Amino acid sequence: MARPVQLAPGSLALVLCRLEAQEATGGAEEPGGRAVFRAFCRANTRCFWNSRLARAASRLAFQGWLRRGVLLVHAPPASLQVLRDAWCRRALRPPRGFRIRAVGDVFPVQMNPIAQSQFIPLAEVLCCAVSDMNAAQIVVTQESLLEHLVKHYPGIAIPSQDILYTTLGTLIKERKIYHTGEGYFIVTPQTYFITNTTPQENKRVLSGESPRMPTSITYLDTESGI
Repeated sequence: MARPVQLAPGSLALVLCRLEAQEATGGAEEPGGRAVFRAFCRANTRCFWNSRLARAASRLAFQGWLRRGVLLVHAPPASLQVLRDAWCRRALRPPRGFRIRAVGDVFPVQMNPIAQSQFIPLAEVLCCAVSDMNAAQIVVTQESLLEHLVKHYPGIAIPSQDILYTTLGTLIKERKIYHTGEGYFIVTPQTYFITNTTPQENKRVLSGESPRMPTSITYLDTESGI
């Protein structure tokens, strides 16, 4: 089992609220977390009369931005202690347009990693590969598909030609991919299936009889123009 990972260790949380004048003139757009962080650092690094605070603010790192105006910052322990002391003495300066409502220590959030299986379904890998190659406008043939797997999926066992052919055929039957004279393509919501089935064949299918000729399917993709 994977060991738990500690997230946001050694962090301070600053609960901010916008000044009323800023709310009235600032519009509906809320400033981003990094912009608020830079404004906070700028306000405190300019405290030239308090060299300890200015130095501590210059060592801060942006840790995160939560909704409702909570700024998470990280720094070496000594620098965080300087910020705590400055807050206690009401010397900590807020970012412009805000006031600081509270400052406190954040207990690390524990994440338990989810283990992954060693097995990667070949059908899933082929669909991902075909999709990536379609997006890159690379013609997808069985040969180019195998080359793509070797280059971009080094951790999987490369299938034989027979296994590749069989798996691609299964994906076509499941209507996950389709094949034309221009290669293999991923079936998307914009792909239309036109089945060329005569009324007589439909009657045989409904009566349980096997049609003499296999049903042919034409694929039309509105995005690629096929």
